[in-house]
Amino acid sequence: MSGASNSRAVRVLSVFEFKPSKDWMLGSLMEALRAREPGLQFRSVDGLFATYKPGGLRPERLINLLWIYLASPAYLVFSRYDAVLVRTSPPGVQVWVALWARLRRKPVICWLMDYHPEIEARILERRGWGALARPLRRLDAAAMRRFAVIVALDRAMARVARERAPAVAVLEHPTWGADGASPTDPVSHAPGSDSHVLRIAYSGNLGKAHDLAPFARFLGLLVQRRKVELYAGASAEGNRRLEALGASLGIPVASRTERLSWEALRALYTAQHIDLGVVLMSDDAAGLLSPSKFSGYINFGIPLLYFGPEETNAADVCVRFGGGFRLPNGAGEEAMAAVVDALLDPVRMGEAAAGALAAARHFARMNQVTLAAMVAPHLTISTP
Repeated sequence: MSGASNSRAVRVLSVFEFKPSKDWMLGSLMEALRAREPGLQFRSVDGLFATYKPGGLRPERLINLLWIYLASPAYLVFSRYDAVLVRTSPPGVQVWVALWARLRRKPVICWLMDYHPEIEARILERRGWGALARPLRRLDAAAMRRFAVIVALDRAMARVARERAPAVAVLEHPTWGADGASPTDPVSHAPGSDSHVLRIAYSGNLGKAHDLAPFARFLGLLVQRRKVELYAGASAEGNRRLEALGASLGIPVASRTERLSWEALRALYTAQHIDLGVVLMSDDAAGLLSPSKFSGYINFGIPLLYFGPEETNAADVCVRFGGGFRLPNGAGEEAMAAVVDALLDPVRMGEAAAGALAAARHFARMNQVTLAAMVAPHLTISTP
């Protein structure tokens, strides 16, 4: 990037629902870019409510959406900037930004998180309204092809982006945790070493993109061979679903909804003697979002049990690093039984725990500094 050597600073307009000071990843990326180019200046367009709350239909989230959709055109048309960085919240905002930034012919970097409007297009298709999905996809493709670069979270998302915008550079980079969190801080017990009980954690969202049915079928096989205990750390509704699942199989479930710090989460997993961490993702969500909660397991040396499609970061933990066990959502009883065998083998579990730590070290090297290095060349601005 050439901002430091130009006669004036390079100005970047950031569009995202939450303020950089409140969102760790956006704020840390800005700082990393400034460290590379001291003359870089950011101005942000963000929502009225700064605190993230799950659930896109909450009043605060809807007000943020309306505010950003109304306010961003004025910034994009009348303010002074050299490039735009848009992160995809509120839903579909990147399409809106691409439309208005085109008037100024300024480069736009799109940082894909949850891929709206493709999410809505697939919902419409499932409901038999494919005729409505087609114009959404045409609109999305028109916007995607106007970006200077697209940042995707995993290979599945990058593949969809490349199909939609073949001529646009697509970068693959995962999300990352906050500073001060050690990439590897193993629990004090050896996962899978208790021959009497297997303790499983589910931490994170449990919504429409998380198919609980394959996990339920798997637990039905597992409880025939080993006592199981389940820890649920989701929303109130998600915990109720997990508690109902546990009740149907005679599995005790301990649950809590509050978010925990890094240290508190490790202490909880240690106290609960967690052996396995579950990640769920429906096949229909492949390329639309990327499950990131796996880091809350592997950084503690806890193997994954992942039900979901290929090419996600969670799949890489299991397949590339051997840090857990992946099953397709449509896996049959034979494939599930083979994973049950592995979970009850202390040697296999020890190998998976080591693989989880190896994966944690790999993903720890992917952070705001590495993303800044990838993004910076695309912010090169020619100034007089």
